[in-house]
Amino acid sequence: MIRRNAQGPRDPAVDAAVLLRRIGFATLALALPLASLVSRRAAVVLVPIGVVLLVISSLVEEPGWFTGTLKRALLSRPGLILVGLVAWSVLSLIWSPYTSSATEKAGNLVLAVALGFCGTSALPARMRASNLNLAALGTGLAAIFALALIVVAALRRSDAEIGSVERGISVVLIMAWPALAWLLSRARGLSALGLALVVGLLALTRFEDGEAVAMICGAVAFGAVSANREKAVPIIAALIGGVMLLAPILPFLLIPIVSRFPESTSDFVQALGVWADVVGREPVQLITGHGLDTVLRGRVTGALPMTTPTTLLFETWYELGIVGAAAAAACLYFAIRAARHMPVALAAGGVAAYTTAFALTALGFATLQPWWLMTLAAVVLLFAAIARGQYRTERPVAPLPADVQNRRKNDRPLAPAAEN
Repeated sequence: MIRRNAQGPRDPAVDAAVLLRRIGFATLALALPLASLVSRRAAVVLVPIGVVLLVISSLVEEPGWFTGTLKRALLSRPGLILVGLVAWSVLSLIWSPYTSSATEKAGNLVLAVALGFCGTSALPARMRASNLNLAALGTGLAAIFALALIVVAALRRSDAEIGSVERGISVVLIMAWPALAWLLSRARGLSALGLALVVGLLALTRFEDGEAVAMICGAVAFGAVSANREKAVPIIAALIGGVMLLAPILPFLLIPIVSRFPESTSDFVQALGVWADVVGREPVQLITGHGLDTVLRGRVTGALPMTTPTTLLFETWYELGIVGAAAAAACLYFAIRAARHMPVALAAGGVAAYTTAFALTALGFATLQPWWLMTLAAVVLLFAAIARGQYRTERPVAPLPADVQNRRKNDRPLAPAAEN
């Protein structure tokens, strides 16, 4: 273990570790949202690089901390459930009819989870505010840059330019929650308001694709947790976990309601019809699932209709069955419920991020795609870093030794006698 020596010169290894941590965190917090606007594979490249730099810095500075924190994270209840979910996904390759593509998908899932565990375990016990400020700076600059690109593309009437930044906008939107949580935890209300306005305008440009609806859901969760953390967090955790667990009954509940709306919802009705047909026709497969990547490949090969829903709710039940769905629901429930023990700003931001991500995938957006998995891993890492930046700013009063307390008690002057 390397320690700083207050009496002598600084250790070069410590300086190198601090520099590597700064570069690694800047890669995730600053470079990722900006690069995602110009490169479609930015998250796939930058997130592993940032995590590797954080791990190296931790191993150089204090290797015992990294291994101990990683072990505790893996053996925690949410960690064990998540590892079980990933293990079941890999096991489903045995009965998946599309083993080749399913293996690639399972590899991406394993990599994203491993990066999340290693990245959070590599963070020090106390994160510097100078590093955490990069989260708000990167998200704010990326949001402004994205709005500028959209305005330029609109003036040029170029749909191709707008389409090239769509994925990057989604990255900026989901990364806005840890940035807001950090600003609010530092009592920077005006900066948080400015960031919220810019991100809100950016979300309105993506209303047709569901990002705006997901951000609205996240904002509602943010406000509820801010108003009453003790009550709102368990309710939201139970709601999200319950929707995941009870997803097979959703089509039977929604079809009578949606069918009364105009013809514009006909595609949605057909998707719900396919969902209900699969549930009623193959109830046994609801236990084990059909195997990983069977929804996407089934639509391509014609094994499933093209109107088959692409939502994460359907894909989880169809591919992994009740085992995978129950594990996913439990993991979401315990992860969100853990926010009850966090500061209000961090709890509100974390629950809002979970709600936004869940709403996006429930609406059929980027379900288990590599860049989306890497982005979620980066968001989890940012929240972990912000949580370790919430240390005391005032020194606690040190207790006095017993002999000093007795001496002060004996030396205390007597009170004057009361006058008659």
